[in-house]
Amino acid sequence: MTMEDLFNTRQSLYYKKMSKYLKYVLNDHFVILLLFLGGATGLAYQNYLEAVQYDALVPRFLLLVIIGLTVFSGSIRTLVEPADAVFLLPKEKAFDRVMKKNLIYSLIFHSSYTLLIGGLAAPLLSAIGHMSSDGVVFWLMTLVCWKVIHGIHAYYSLKQHKSEISRNTRLIIGVVSLVGIMVSLFISILTGFIISVTTLGLFSLFVFQYNRSDSWSWEALIETEQRRIQKIYSIINLFIETPYSKHKVKRLKFLDFLYKLPVLDRNTEMYFLSRVFVRNYNFSGLYLRLLLIGSVVIYFSENWIIHTVISVLFLYLIGFQLIPLRQTFKKTVYFRLYPNTDTDKINTIKKLILLLLTGGSLVYSLAAVNSGILVLIRLLIFNGMFSLLFTYIYLPGRLKK
Repeated sequence: MTMEDLFNTRQSLYYKKMSKYLKYVLNDHFVILLLFLGGATGLAYQNYLEAVQYDALVPRFLLLVIIGLTVFSGSIRTLVEPADAVFLLPKEKAFDRVMKKNLIYSLIFHSSYTLLIGGLAAPLLSAIGHMSSDGVVFWLMTLVCWKVIHGIHAYYSLKQHKSEISRNTRLIIGVVSLVGIMVSLFISILTGFIISVTTLGLFSLFVFQYNRSDSWSWEALIETEQRRIQKIYSIINLFIETPYSKHKVKRLKFLDFLYKLPVLDRNTEMYFLSRVFVRNYNFSGLYLRLLLIGSVVIYFSENWIIHTVISVLFLYLIGFQLIPLRQTFKKTVYFRLYPNTDTDKINTIKKLILLLLTGGSLVYSLAAVNSGILVLIRLLIFNGMFSLLFTYIYLPGRLKK
């Protein structure tokens, strides 16, 4: 079996495994939520485009953050396994050809969603008078160039055995990219395009011509791939339990005051489950992200019906994604021995989810404060009613499955 055959087999197994879990992620409820969320976000974005002032600066700073996060994110898919550091070490030249194919695949994948985000940002740039219709192509090509540069840098860093060189290169590329994006947003689209193309040409020449090497840093290869896989499984694990996810638990001592509240300190199960929720970022991080995204969408929406639909959908998503808390009791040996029934444990999960949904209802209602106090009160009532219905009607059936 050649090196290409080995990685083709791994790629087939990888796609097969991902497709198996994808059908659980893209379930009917989640797809419906995405459709509603996409429609509401599109309507809010259209209203914002109509209201934004000509030559405004705030949208440019907002786009700087979004484009920066898009460009600086992502890594190369290598499909490397820990044992490869031993068994594939004598075949580094053949492995080099495989890595170039992986680089091309990764660049195409990352460039595709970069183009999508750049295309969505183009109407905003046109609305503030910074870009004409002829400049859209230059704008999109600029973003692709910066994304390709960072993809090539990720490839280059996997060949560096000295962390100092990799760190300095990352700093230089990061600063140049940030300056180039700022030039595109605040000065001229065409000038930013010229800077990006020039940087791409010089850096590609440096990596593939003047710094050619067949030696790979296998520690970096393995660590990068393991980190990439864990990010994927951490998302999948929100919908279905997988044997590949590794939870990272942090102490978070500054939140100890929460456990002194009577509602959390009343019984052993509630105390334990609340600790698990706060310390496990898969749960607490998801909750905070959904609160933030939903609040931003509601804040920029002007119609109270959109406020209600968005808040209810996000509350549903929060509650649905917290159902895997049920697995916490099943995996903890102490609660297999603890003399409490399954009904007590289910009631504990219901109480915690109701508490979190109540907090989310309050946050989403406050996000609509610009629409008036009447809308705020109306939204709080709707959210509270949904939280009760979700907890006491929908949730018990899901927890018993």
